This record gives sequence, C-alpha cells and structure tokens, in this order.
Amino acid sequence: MKNKILYLGEKITKITSGADLVNSRNQELLECVGDVTYLPFVGGRFSKMYFKATDAYLKEIDSVIGKQYFDFVFIKHSHLGRACKHIKSNYLGVKIIMFFHNIEIHFASEYMKTNGWKALPFYLAIKHWEKQSVRFADYCITLNGRDSRLMQDIYGRHSDLELPTSFPDLFNETRAKRSVMREDKEPIDYLFVGVSFFANVEAVQWFINNVMPMVDGHFHVVGKGMNKALFHNVTNRVHIHGYVDDLSDYYYRARMVVSPIHVGGGMKTKTAEALMYGKTILGSKEAFEGYEMDERCMLLCERAEDYVKNLKNIYPDFVNNQSRSLFLQLYSDEIQKSRFTRFWNDLKQKNGNC
Repeated sequence: MKNKILYLGEKITKITSGADLVNSRNQELLECVGDVTYLPFVGGRFSKMYFKATDAYLKEIDSVIGKQYFDFVFIKHSHLGRACKHIKSNYLGVKIIMFFHNIEIHFASEYMKTNGWKALPFYLAIKHWEKQSVRFADYCITLNGRDSRLMQDIYGRHSDLELPTSFPDLFNETRAKRSVMREDKEPIDYLFVGVSFFANVEAVQWFINNVMPMVDGHFHVVGKGMNKALFHNVTNRVHIHGYVDDLSDYYYRARMVVSPIHVGGGMKTKTAEALMYGKTILGSKEAFEGYEMDERCMLLCERAEDYVKNLKNIYPDFVNNQSRSLFLQLYSDEIQKSRFTRFWNDLKQKNGNC
C-alpha cells in the first residue's frame, strides 16, 4: 500500500522558473512512492509576512487533515515554518518532510548586501520562519553539500538527504544539428538563461559592462521578465529576449553558456540544463556550487579577465560530449529518482513501514 502524502503547495503544471522545475521534479518523485494530495495556497491577511501560511491556509490544513489520514506532509519550501510548526503542534503522528531550495537566511543576508535596509523585513521574517522549519520538521532535504553545511553551522542540524537539481533528458541530437545549421537567426556566441531575479540581472549587467567590450561575438539573454529596459550599455551585439516558449533552440545554437552569478544559494538549475543540452559553461563559483566540477566542460572564471581569455581562446563544439556524460551520470531525473527511492524506503523502515 502506498503512503498517504499531503503536499503543501500547488501542483506544478507549467515551468516558469528554476524553483518550479525542482518542485515539479519533487512532485513526480513523491507520486512514485505515495498517493499525493495537493493543498494549494489560499489568500489571507499578512500573506507576505507568513509566506502564504496565513490563518486561512492553516484552517485549510486542519480541514484536510481532519478528514483524511496522512503518513507524511511534504512542505515545498523552508519559508513555510509557520505551517510546519502548526502541523507538528497539532498532529503528532504525521511526519513532516521539509525541502530547502537553499538556506534562506544565508540568501537573505546576501540580498540585504545588495538592496540595503529595505530588505530588512524580508530578512527578519526569513530568520524567524526558517528557524521554525528546521526545529519542527522531522526530515530535512537540501540540494547540496554547501546547504547541508550551512544548516549545521547556523541551526545545528544535519540534512537528512542531499537531492541535487536534476532535469529530464530532453536532448535531441537531430534537432541540435538542425539548429546549428540555421542561417535565418543571429549567432549565439554566449548565452545566459535566467528569470529577472536580482542576482541574474546583476550578472547580465556585469557581463555587459566588463566582458562584452573586450570580446567579439553576440550575447543573448533569455528569461521571464528580462527586457532591455533593465540594462544599460546595451549594444547591437547584446540581445535581450525575455520569456520564450521553447529554450531548446537557443541552447542548441549557443556556442557556450556564461553564468557570472555572484550571489545566491542552493544550486543553479540552469547549470544542469546547460549540461543536459551539451554546452560548455563559463561560470563563477556560485554558478557551479553543488556541482561536480569537470574542467572539460565547466570553466571557473573568477574575474572578467578569465572570461575574456576563455572566450577568445576556446572554441568548443556545439555539443560537448563531456557535458552530456556528466549530466547523465549525476543530474538526470532518473539518477535522482534512484536516490530518493532509497531514502524513502529507509523512511518507511524507520517509521514502521507506515
């Protein structure tokens, strides 16, 4: 008999961000091991303060758990400490699994450095509610070793599982060859993919200011919310596309992917995506955080000079076979499904097979 699982959050039907991708992957994993009931968020006062865990949402939780027994509650984000505390205080038999997209207090500290005191309310709310998540969850899942270490250093607790970002394997060799041969599109020498999140906007602007004047070629930026008005010093060699329905053609046509991200947390989902499409990646330490480094396809660049040197001297194939190999070995959904299934079987044994 499958376990009964209550998932706090909506069922993902459309991927619009890296968080959506990870949440969707997690939902598929849970559906493989249990019968999952989704509880979408509902509106209420102080929604931002409580990160959607409003009084109205807590009543919805009570209504659902009061009508049906659940073995586990899976909480999709450590913002939801209020909901975590509420469930553990009222339903002792239910085991809570909390997923950490990153260690939010660490990210909030970086966010304050960039945005100043206006970010203080966000920082204080995160500080309070993430602490509740760590305290009241029975099991904590992080994306990578850095987040596991941060959890231990900040909260004095180990992660129970590291479950890295992963992708379904969407690569199509025939389409890749066809896209490279297209002559009706502008060349993509350097590609950046990411939504208009402050760290991504900062990374793109940094690359425009510090690298593009020193190299030839065309730089393309793709991502929800990205538009030309966000940037300055945009020349005719910089192309801002915003949201597109299909990223694959951009990846297939890109000579390489650049990821000069300097702040953040968790793992960058676009790094795994670029590996899946067989791209050579030039990126910062932050862009590669949590990934197994392979210099045959992942080039660490600490300064603008490093990007310039590599962009001038390296001419990789449009499909880097080592990127594909690394993806298939470590970051495909199939690999993470195996790891999660082992973890779940251990959970069932610890809890009397539920």
